Amino acid sequence: MRKLLDHIETPYVDAQTLLNLLADYRRPRECILRAVKNKELIRLKNGFYLITAKIQLGSNTIIPFEQVANMLYGPSYVSLEWALSFYGMIPERVHTVTSMTLGRNKEFRTPVGDFIYHRLSPDSYPVGIVQKQSAGFVGGFLMASPEKALADWIYITCKGLNKDQLKVELIESKRLDPNSLRQLNKPLLVEIATCYHSKIVDYLVDLIGVI
Repeated sequence: MRKLLDHIETPYVDAQTLLNLLADYRRPRECILRAVKNKELIRLKNGFYLITAKIQLGSNTIIPFEQVANMLYGPSYVSLEWALSFYGMIPERVHTVTSMTLGRNKEFRTPVGDFIYHRLSPDSYPVGIVQKQSAGFVGGFLMASPEKALADWIYITCKGLNKDQLKVELIESKRLDPNSLRQLNKPLLVEIATCYHSKIVDYLVDLIGVI
Protein backbone atom coordinates (compact mmCIF):
# COMPACT_ATOMS: atom_id res chain seq x y z
CA MET A 1 0.00 0.00 0.00
CA ARG A 2 2.78 2.44 0.86
CA LYS A 3 4.24 2.16 -2.67
CA LEU A 4 0.83 2.74 -4.21
CA LEU A 5 0.27 5.81 -2.06
CA ASP A 6 3.63 7.23 -3.11
CA HIS A 7 2.30 7.55 -6.67
CA ILE A 8 -0.52 9.87 -5.59
CA GLU A 9 0.54 13.51 -5.95
CA THR A 10 -2.01 15.09 -3.58
CA PRO A 11 -1.97 14.70 0.21
CA TYR A 12 -5.54 13.37 0.12
CA VAL A 13 -7.24 10.57 -1.78
CA ASP A 14 -10.76 9.24 -2.24
CA ALA A 15 -11.92 5.64 -2.02
CA GLN A 16 -12.61 5.29 -5.74
CA THR A 17 -9.04 6.24 -6.62
CA LEU A 18 -7.75 3.71 -4.09
CA LEU A 19 -10.02 0.99 -5.44
CA ASN A 20 -8.75 1.66 -8.97
CA LEU A 21 -5.14 1.39 -7.77
CA LEU A 22 -5.98 -1.83 -5.92
CA ALA A 23 -7.91 -3.38 -8.81
CA ASP A 24 -5.54 -6.37 -8.99
CA TYR A 25 -6.05 -7.21 -5.32
CA ARG A 26 -8.62 -9.77 -4.27
CA ARG A 27 -9.95 -7.73 -1.35
CA PRO A 28 -9.17 -4.07 -2.06
CA ARG A 29 -11.52 -2.70 0.60
CA GLU A 30 -9.75 -4.77 3.24
CA CYS A 31 -6.47 -3.22 2.09
CA ILE A 32 -7.91 0.24 2.65
CA LEU A 33 -9.19 -0.68 6.11
CA ARG A 34 -5.78 -2.12 6.96
CA ALA A 35 -4.06 1.08 5.81
CA VAL A 36 -6.32 3.10 8.12
CA LYS A 37 -5.61 0.73 11.01
CA ASN A 38 -1.87 0.97 10.29
CA LYS A 39 -2.18 4.80 10.19
CA GLU A 40 -0.98 5.01 6.61
CA LEU A 41 -4.33 6.68 5.88
CA ILE A 42 -6.31 9.06 8.07
CA ARG A 43 -10.03 8.75 7.46
CA LEU A 44 -11.77 12.14 7.46
CA LYS A 45 -15.15 10.81 6.34
CA ASN A 46 -16.42 7.72 4.54
CA GLY A 47 -14.46 7.46 1.31
CA PHE A 48 -12.04 10.35 1.88
CA TYR A 49 -8.58 10.11 3.44
CA LEU A 50 -5.37 11.97 4.17
CA ILE A 51 -2.16 10.16 3.23
CA THR A 52 -0.05 10.21 6.39
CA ALA A 53 3.32 10.12 4.63
CA LYS A 54 2.38 13.16 2.50
CA ILE A 55 1.69 15.43 5.48
CA GLN A 56 4.80 14.63 7.50
CA LEU A 57 7.80 16.94 7.24
CA GLY A 58 10.47 15.55 9.52
CA SER A 59 8.96 15.50 13.00
CA ASN A 60 6.22 17.97 12.01
CA THR A 61 2.79 17.33 10.54
CA ILE A 62 1.78 19.87 7.89
CA ILE A 63 -1.85 19.70 6.80
CA PRO A 64 -3.23 21.70 3.83
CA PHE A 65 -6.43 22.55 5.71
CA GLU A 66 -7.81 24.77 2.96
CA GLN A 67 -7.42 22.06 0.30
CA VAL A 68 -8.97 19.50 2.60
CA ALA A 69 -11.91 21.81 3.32
CA ASN A 70 -12.61 22.23 -0.40
CA MET A 71 -12.48 18.49 -1.00
CA LEU A 72 -14.28 17.33 2.13
CA TYR A 73 -17.58 18.95 1.17
CA GLY A 74 -18.49 20.90 -1.90
CA PRO A 75 -18.95 22.98 -3.77
CA SER A 76 -17.39 25.19 -1.13
CA TYR A 77 -14.77 27.85 -0.51
CA VAL A 78 -12.89 28.75 2.68
CA SER A 79 -14.24 31.90 4.32
CA LEU A 80 -15.35 33.54 7.59
CA GLU A 81 -12.94 33.38 10.55
CA TRP A 82 -10.42 31.04 8.93
CA ALA A 83 -10.01 33.28 5.87
CA LEU A 84 -9.88 36.47 7.96
CA SER A 85 -7.15 34.93 10.10
CA PHE A 86 -5.34 33.83 6.93
CA TYR A 87 -5.33 37.47 5.77
CA GLY A 88 -4.25 38.77 9.19
CA MET A 89 -7.45 40.75 9.72
CA ILE A 90 -8.28 39.30 13.15
CA PRO A 91 -5.81 38.66 15.99
CA GLU A 92 -7.16 35.37 17.27
CA ARG A 93 -5.80 32.02 16.17
CA VAL A 94 -8.63 30.06 14.54
CA HIS A 95 -8.97 26.33 15.18
CA THR A 96 -12.06 25.45 13.12
CA VAL A 97 -11.85 25.61 9.31
CA THR A 98 -14.86 27.67 8.18
CA SER A 99 -16.34 27.60 4.70
CA MET A 100 -19.37 28.63 2.66
CA THR A 101 -21.19 26.13 0.47
CA LEU A 102 -24.04 25.80 -2.00
CA GLY A 103 -25.09 22.67 -0.12
CA ARG A 104 -26.70 22.32 3.28
CA ASN A 105 -25.10 23.49 6.52
CA LYS A 106 -22.62 20.80 7.49
CA GLU A 107 -20.07 20.01 10.18
CA PHE A 108 -17.29 17.43 10.18
CA ARG A 109 -15.30 16.50 13.28
CA THR A 110 -12.17 14.73 12.07
CA PRO A 111 -8.91 13.47 13.61
CA VAL A 112 -7.11 16.56 12.25
CA GLY A 113 -9.69 19.18 13.23
CA ASP A 114 -13.22 20.47 12.74
CA PHE A 115 -14.66 21.76 9.47
CA ILE A 116 -17.88 23.83 9.38
CA TYR A 117 -19.86 24.84 6.27
CA HIS A 118 -22.57 27.50 6.05
CA ARG A 119 -25.02 27.58 3.18
CA LEU A 120 -25.05 30.56 0.79
CA SER A 121 -27.56 31.16 -1.99
CA PRO A 122 -26.52 30.58 -5.63
CA ASP A 123 -26.90 34.32 -6.38
CA SER A 124 -24.52 35.30 -3.58
CA TYR A 125 -22.02 32.48 -3.95
CA PRO A 126 -19.75 33.20 -6.98
CA VAL A 127 -18.61 36.81 -6.60
CA GLY A 128 -15.34 37.38 -4.72
CA ILE A 129 -13.91 33.85 -4.71
CA VAL A 130 -10.18 33.61 -5.46
CA GLN A 131 -7.88 30.70 -6.32
CA LYS A 132 -4.83 30.27 -4.10
CA GLN A 133 -1.84 27.96 -4.27
CA SER A 134 -1.11 25.60 -1.39
CA ALA A 135 2.41 26.14 -0.07
CA GLY A 136 4.38 22.90 -0.23
CA PHE A 137 1.60 20.88 -1.85
CA VAL A 138 0.42 20.12 -5.37
CA GLY A 139 -2.68 22.07 -6.34
CA GLY A 140 -4.56 24.94 -4.78
CA PHE A 141 -7.82 25.85 -3.14
CA LEU A 142 -10.74 28.26 -3.34
CA MET A 143 -10.95 30.99 -0.70
CA ALA A 144 -12.98 34.13 -0.21
CA SER A 145 -11.25 37.42 -0.95
CA PRO A 146 -10.84 39.58 2.18
CA GLU A 147 -13.97 41.50 1.17
CA LYS A 148 -16.06 38.37 0.68
CA ALA A 149 -14.76 36.70 3.85
CA LEU A 150 -15.79 39.77 5.87
CA ALA A 151 -19.17 40.00 4.15
CA ASP A 152 -19.80 36.31 4.83
CA TRP A 153 -18.82 36.72 8.46
CA ILE A 154 -21.09 39.71 8.97
CA TYR A 155 -23.91 38.02 7.05
CA ILE A 156 -23.76 34.90 9.24
CA THR A 157 -23.07 36.43 12.67
CA CYS A 158 -24.43 39.99 12.75
CA LYS A 159 -27.99 39.85 11.44
CA GLY A 160 -30.32 42.21 13.29
CA LEU A 161 -27.73 44.85 14.21
CA ASN A 162 -28.08 48.46 13.15
CA LYS A 163 -25.19 50.39 11.59
CA ASP A 164 -23.87 51.83 14.87
CA GLN A 165 -24.04 48.43 16.56
CA LEU A 166 -22.21 46.85 13.63
CA LYS A 167 -19.38 49.39 13.93
CA VAL A 168 -18.94 48.55 17.61
CA GLU A 169 -19.13 44.82 16.82
CA LEU A 170 -16.43 45.06 14.16
CA ILE A 171 -13.90 47.04 16.18
CA GLU A 172 -14.55 46.06 19.78
CA SER A 173 -16.11 42.59 19.79
CA LYS A 174 -14.59 41.04 16.68
CA ARG A 175 -11.41 43.14 17.04
CA LEU A 176 -10.91 43.63 13.33
CA ASP A 177 -7.84 45.66 12.40
CA PRO A 178 -9.10 49.14 11.34
CA ASN A 179 -6.22 49.50 8.89
CA SER A 180 -7.17 46.29 7.12
CA LEU A 181 -10.76 47.55 6.85
CA ARG A 182 -9.58 50.79 5.22
CA GLN A 183 -7.57 48.80 2.66
CA LEU A 184 -10.55 46.77 1.44
CA ASN A 185 -11.61 47.02 -2.19
CA LYS A 186 -14.83 49.00 -1.82
CA PRO A 187 -16.06 48.48 -5.42
CA LEU A 188 -15.75 44.72 -4.90
CA LEU A 189 -17.55 44.99 -1.57
CA VAL A 190 -20.34 46.94 -3.28
CA GLU A 191 -20.61 44.20 -5.91
CA ILE A 192 -20.78 41.56 -3.18
CA ALA A 193 -23.46 43.49 -1.28
CA THR A 194 -25.54 43.83 -4.42
CA CYS A 195 -25.56 40.02 -4.76
CA TYR A 196 -26.26 39.34 -1.08
CA HIS A 197 -29.41 41.50 -0.79
CA SER A 198 -28.67 41.86 2.93
CA LYS A 199 -29.16 45.00 5.02
CA ILE A 200 -26.26 44.11 7.32
CA VAL A 201 -23.86 43.75 4.37
CA ASP A 202 -25.12 47.08 3.02
CA TYR A 203 -24.26 48.63 6.40
CA LEU A 204 -20.77 47.16 6.11
CA VAL A 205 -20.30 48.95 2.76
CA ASP A 206 -21.40 52.24 4.34
CA LEU A 207 -18.92 51.85 7.19
CA ILE A 208 -15.87 51.18 5.01
CA GLY A 209 -13.96 54.41 4.68
CA VAL A 210 -15.40 55.99 7.82
CA ILE A 211 -13.99 53.57 10.40
